[in-house]
Amino acid sequence: MAMKDLMLTLSTFLPVVSINNDSKDQSDFSIGLKMYNEVQRCFLTVGLVYPDDLFLFLVNKCRVKEETLTFGGLCVLKYLLPRLFEAWHSKIPLLVEAVKSLLEEPSLGVRKALSELIVVMASHCYLVGSSGELFIEYLVQHCALTDNNHGDLDILNKRVEVCLYFNLYWCFHVCGNMSRTYGSR
Repeated sequence: MAMKDLMLTLSTFLPVVSINNDSKDQSDFSIGLKMYNEVQRCFLTVGLVYPDDLFLFLVNKCRVKEETLTFGGLCVLKYLLPRLFEAWHSKIPLLVEAVKSLLEEPSLGVRKALSELIVVMASHCYLVGSSGELFIEYLVQHCALTDNNHGDLDILNKRVEVCLYFNLYWCFHVCGNMSRTYGSR
């Protein structure tokens, strides 16, 4: 497959990941979820053959600062990181820099996807040193309620969801990884 064809295919798939189905109809939700999962599997198939090209594509889309592409890139990275861990292991610094560049992102959807990616990164020991501390601080800050958003129930629910997600992964994955890493000293 030519590089131009690969980029065209990836650029076609990425917005599909970003489709936010707000419908309350269960059949629509089910169809949307199935499509999301199938597109993620397509990205995995491409990643197994072209891991470096896919990684660079996704990181570059996260840096574009266009909400739909950034959100989609973060979701795909979150999905693929555990599955392409070995192929992407040498790219830890690039991923960390891309995530750092998004820490001031104002979009709630991007912040939620970023928080979920940080949790996955932590569970795979991608968070080390000062960047690890910075990302944990980001998660803690974005789980906290401020006076400005105290009355906004939607934001409250999203923050609670992120906090619960973070706490579950933190307890079961990160602490387990840290005990294996630091317990052997």
